[in-house]
Amino acid sequence: MNVFVNIVVAVLAVVLGYLLGSIPTGVVIGRVFFHKDPRDYGSHNSGGTNTGRVLGKKIGLLVIVLDALKAAIALYTVWAIVTFSGIHQYMFWEVGYYAAPLYYWLAGLSAAIGHCFSIFLKFKGGKAVACDVGLVVTVSWLELLVGILSFFIPLKLTKHVSLSSIILSVLVAITMWILAIVRVTTDFNTQLFTWGFASTATATFALPILGFEAAAVLTIMAAVIIIRHAANIQRLKNGTESKITWMK
Repeated sequence: MNVFVNIVVAVLAVVLGYLLGSIPTGVVIGRVFFHKDPRDYGSHNSGGTNTGRVLGKKIGLLVIVLDALKAAIALYTVWAIVTFSGIHQYMFWEVGYYAAPLYYWLAGLSAAIGHCFSIFLKFKGGKAVACDVGLVVTVSWLELLVGILSFFIPLKLTKHVSLSSIILSVLVAITMWILAIVRVTTDFNTQLFTWGFASTATATFALPILGFEAAAVLTIMAAVIIIRHAANIQRLKNGTESKITWMK
């Protein structure tokens, strides 16, 4: 293992992920195209949900998609740099651990942190739900399925976006832990649950995405999402949390 190379890659992952995540898509779109800042209305949040309330559902959905892409782009950019530059050969630690996936997911986590505490918004921002979705959707069809079910079933029953978002973050993290444990304790090929890229790539260029690195990052993100929803949780307890009206 080359310690210097690993430190450089780790720092690159954090900085790149944070800067990408810090891009306030809702604020940029609101100010440039509508001359409105979503933070001046509703929950005063810059995320897709509040942006949708202020600028319309289509714009809110666009912001959610763009915020999700920030985390996915961060992860895959670091993967591409490590893989195609050839420095992946320095990622093997003496204990037999291949550290590259750690840096990929570190970039995704940093994007979520940047989204919540944007350097461009005086370290304020969204709640990281879109970033969480962006990571799981782009790496695994199973996680996509879990995400859809864990979000829309509670949403149908309760009409609370906040509660559904928290449940989604927890269940996709649990699912990733299960996949990671199965991967290392059995001969079952968990890459079958990916979109096909990792299972067909060579050992050199493979992206082992369904591992403990992913599970740890998604767990941290779930914790961040819960903390960022602290006010919503209190309103849920008090019975004052707002409900959606577009779902019967």
